[in-house]
Amino acid sequence: MGKLINCEHQLLYIIMKKLLLIAAALVASTGVFAKKVKVQVDMTGQTISSNGLHVVGNFKNVNYDGTDENPSQYNWDPANNTMSNGGNGNIYSVMLDIQGDLVYEFKFINDNDWAGAESIPAESQVGGGNGNRWVYIPAGTDTIELPAIKFSGNAPMGQYLLRLKVDMSLAGTVDAAGVHVAGDLQGWDPAKTRMVNYTGDGKYESTVYQTILFVDSNSYSYKFVNGDAWGKDESVPSECATSNNRTVLVNAMDVVKDIVCYAKCDVCKVVPKFDIVFNVDVESICDVDSVDVAGGLLDGSWGVGNKMTKVGATNVWTGSQMGIDSGSTVQYKYRYYKAGVQNWEQIASPSGNRELKLTENTTLPANCINTFANCAPRPAPQNITFKVDISEITPNGNQYLVVDFLGGKNAPIRLTQMEGNPAVYMHTLNAVCNGTLYYYFMNGDSSVDLNAEQFADTTDRDCTKPNGVGGFNRELVRTTATDLTLFYKFSSCKTSTNGLFDANTISANLRLYPNPTSTYTVIEFNDNANSHNVQVMDIAGRVIRTYDNHKYNTLRIDKDELTPGIYFINVANDKNQTGSIKLLID
Repeated sequence: MGKLINCEHQLLYIIMKKLLLIAAALVASTGVFAKKVKVQVDMTGQTISSNGLHVVGNFKNVNYDGTDENPSQYNWDPANNTMSNGGNGNIYSVMLDIQGDLVYEFKFINDNDWAGAESIPAESQVGGGNGNRWVYIPAGTDTIELPAIKFSGNAPMGQYLLRLKVDMSLAGTVDAAGVHVAGDLQGWDPAKTRMVNYTGDGKYESTVYQTILFVDSNSYSYKFVNGDAWGKDESVPSECATSNNRTVLVNAMDVVKDIVCYAKCDVCKVVPKFDIVFNVDVESICDVDSVDVAGGLLDGSWGVGNKMTKVGATNVWTGSQMGIDSGSTVQYKYRYYKAGVQNWEQIASPSGNRELKLTENTTLPANCINTFANCAPRPAPQNITFKVDISEITPNGNQYLVVDFLGGKNAPIRLTQMEGNPAVYMHTLNAVCNGTLYYYFMNGDSSVDLNAEQFADTTDRDCTKPNGVGGFNRELVRTTATDLTLFYKFSSCKTSTNGLFDANTISANLRLYPNPTSTYTVIEFNDNANSHNVQVMDIAGRVIRTYDNHKYNTLRIDKDELTPGIYFINVANDKNQTGSIKLLID
């Protein structure tokens, strides 16, 4: 019988020991992250209820999720958590053993029932219809002491509430360490003052993070930190910064700052974003290697472009840009590459760029590059003769032609003076492939930009397009494969009539004697015509004399004021035949 009793005692001992171990484990598991938090209130000017002073809050089930974060605490029970002043003074307190890294709602009760609840000012409330106080308790197991806020007030005696708010909706990802504020109001510690996006009832659903500090009347500098270390702090825009920081003045009153967007001066403006599909046709250009589109809102600069893709066997290229802010005016240009050389298109617009006001997802038409219209079909290669009449300007040396084949400007081409007409210069390009090309003439040294055509007459620019640097280029859109001659006056879109003497069909019928001469010469017409128009031109192409509707077979031309040199006698008869003969005056 004694052995049986001893066995029962031993079994009971083992069971009790296991129960004690389990209890100890439970205590350890539930309290390892608990903090001792001293909650205080200043009751100056208040009469303490005979039922005592209490603090109530969501201390037990903080997140209202069915799990008690603090099983030994109470939720909104005005008869528990009695506060005491230790027998003297106006500061009452109670020590709570609660978990950290949580936001708690609370209020003070000057009684043991709700009739004694304080009236909390709006500046201290959770907000959004929730009239409770709130406080963030950081993680850890150390003991913290909350400031002694005045009953029904905002801050401790002699201090003021400062409530700061920052919207992180445009800041990208919120750092795992949380959002903080650092400044001279808390010792410039980027890890000390954590802000929370608490919205009430245990929820963290807002993009707005905030904190409440208690400060003296003064001016303060601060900034927000997306994280808990320097280097993660915001860059405050210069228009709202003082020495790269934000500032706030607390002038003997509580301050609740308006919500401000992280790293910006005002509220966050979240605007819809849209996509653009770019299309461009390079039918007018031969041998294109690749095409891209570039612009400030597309890639942050006009340097790096967005590569486009060729559409099948066509000359259309396409590309897209996603997520551009609505309402933005997108400025952009297409660029093409030939033999590795980058070439910007030339667009006739006030800004020199293409522009689009973005209000919806947009697919752009496949305009011809350099235009706002469709490309014309590109003809087969063509021989083009370029001629320029300089009779109305002062010659400045050699004459040049500069051609841009939409693949970069060619080296200046020296023009040849037309035989029999010294005011006309020309050059022929064979097998021109591009459907569109730009060109201009130069009077004199081709390395001097001011020698290029200027087109000073604003009403005489129909044949040109702006070159993007303040000048103008002539434009040719090819429509045929047959040989073509372009003949213009220098710096003008007017065609020249100096070509009247190009054909030389009656030159062999003209006789000039004496030639050379120092006094006079006679021109003899042997073309059986009834009348002739005659021009005397100097070597620079200037018309010195004219004889119109001359009805005789000979014409005497006196030296008079003609200086020694070479002259050209140009003749046109009433049969529309022309000719030219050279005159030398000693």
